[in-house]
Amino acid sequence: MRWDGWGDPGHVATLPAAALAVLRDELGLPAAARGQSTTIDEVELGSSRIAPGTAEALAAVVGEGHVRADREARIRHAAGRSYPDLLRLRAGDAASAPDAVVLPGSDDEVAAVLERCAAADVAVVPFGGGTSVVGGVESWRAEHAAVISLDLERLSGLRALDERSLTATFGAGTPLPRAEAELAGHGLMIGHLPQSFEYATVGGCVATRSAGQASTGYGRIDKLVRGVDLVTPAGCLSLAARPASAAGPDLRELVLGSEGTLGVISSAALEVRRRPEARHYEGWALPSFVDGAEALRALIQHGAAPEVARLSDEEETETTLLLAGNGTSQRLGRVYLRLRGRSRGCLLICGWEGARADLARRRSVGARLLRACGAITLGAAPGRAWERGRFAGPYLRDALMDQGVLAETLETAAPWSRIAALHRSVTSAIKTALAARSTPARVLCHISHLYPTGASLYFTVIARQQQGAELDQWLAAKQAASEAIVAGGATITHHHGVGRDHREWLAPETGALGLEALRAVKQRLDPAGIMNPGKLLEDAAPLAG
Repeated sequence: MRWDGWGDPGHVATLPAAALAVLRDELGLPAAARGQSTTIDEVELGSSRIAPGTAEALAAVVGEGHVRADREARIRHAAGRSYPDLLRLRAGDAASAPDAVVLPGSDDEVAAVLERCAAADVAVVPFGGGTSVVGGVESWRAEHAAVISLDLERLSGLRALDERSLTATFGAGTPLPRAEAELAGHGLMIGHLPQSFEYATVGGCVATRSAGQASTGYGRIDKLVRGVDLVTPAGCLSLAARPASAAGPDLRELVLGSEGTLGVISSAALEVRRRPEARHYEGWALPSFVDGAEALRALIQHGAAPEVARLSDEEETETTLLLAGNGTSQRLGRVYLRLRGRSRGCLLICGWEGARADLARRRSVGARLLRACGAITLGAAPGRAWERGRFAGPYLRDALMDQGVLAETLETAAPWSRIAALHRSVTSAIKTALAARSTPARVLCHISHLYPTGASLYFTVIARQQQGAELDQWLAAKQAASEAIVAGGATITHHHGVGRDHREWLAPETGALGLEALRAVKQRLDPAGIMNPGKLLEDAAPLAG
């Protein structure tokens, strides 16, 4: 992972010249790219506050080479990959870096590390792939003497596989590509594909209740978790994998979405499935976003939804084609829409996976429902193009930031009855907030996760950066969007988690008594308050610089 951006340093996204010209004219971008000038050697980094005795005690647990306080390790664990994170890193600000990075190699070592950290008043921030976009992995020291990043890289790999029961247990630090590769040899898969797939870990997905691009068909991670081990300062909460139980409240729900605030997820047993016999990805055009949303509602409520369903609104459809360049499939799509009078229509990607006979049946029913809502087929080419670039978004953001562009995302979910109004209100709130700063924006949106009762909305914001006030500019847009989301009766987060960014919006969703219950659980499992302070619950002060 790049220290100041996303992904493989050798993978550099480029913006089509025509797209760049349109964005410069529409958004008032600078004539020349700003680029990136700060090097990792120029990043400002305070001295480590880990006491020598504490470092020695931790090294005695995990081994001398697995406690790191060098400059590079601390900077690489200083932040996640949100737009504010990248703004700070690109500016050479690593104030949120941990005092040390500790890499345990077993559950017992995790427990021993937590014991020593509690005794030494050292905060602990669990760290998987570092892909959080809500401030979830920033090393806030709060009132503690020091803070470490607990990197779970060594807790990786397939621990157990029950092929008859279709469950697989992985170490929490297992990257999703490795998990899928290990299962592929057995003809199995998880099918959990968030956009952060290349770097996200099993434990990180469980800790944040993540959703994948195929979650409509395969389910969110919380639907796949059958068992989980949580190592807490008070002991280990071990919940075995069972198909179902009526033995009181499901304690797995305490672990799912706990974001490292209760303890460290060391392993998770996931429901897996046979690899699909057939796969078919295709594109459809809808007259409008409202028509498209109705089509998706019909698909999911009639049991005919594809595994992947992604409906872009008019603005996102136009921008997607603009940024895609002049590929054959994109040209064909434009021409076809123009001929049918739908140059401002909406693009729908459907990805069907499963047994051939069932896939054909669902596609046939789906096509009938889509056409009833005014959809026009675009064939397989747009589907294949989307599939090839399904993980390219974060790389594209880096390229946009190099051009002086604010590029960030946010998401929510709401009942079908509120989707259209919420789409309008959030879009308007963001545009109004940014127009007030003389930085007009493109606000893109798509639906990408379907449920019988509702769906998610995923917004992307593109605007000219307000020089000298880049962070305040985004926070103003985020605040406006969050207020519109809560006012619209939607969730403050569908799959990004709470972290630091959404803490103030948790109360409207859980209620005051719900927050008290969460704090009571935290007090029991983490009496010293060392676990990921400042995240999820508003009970800790930010890290001092």
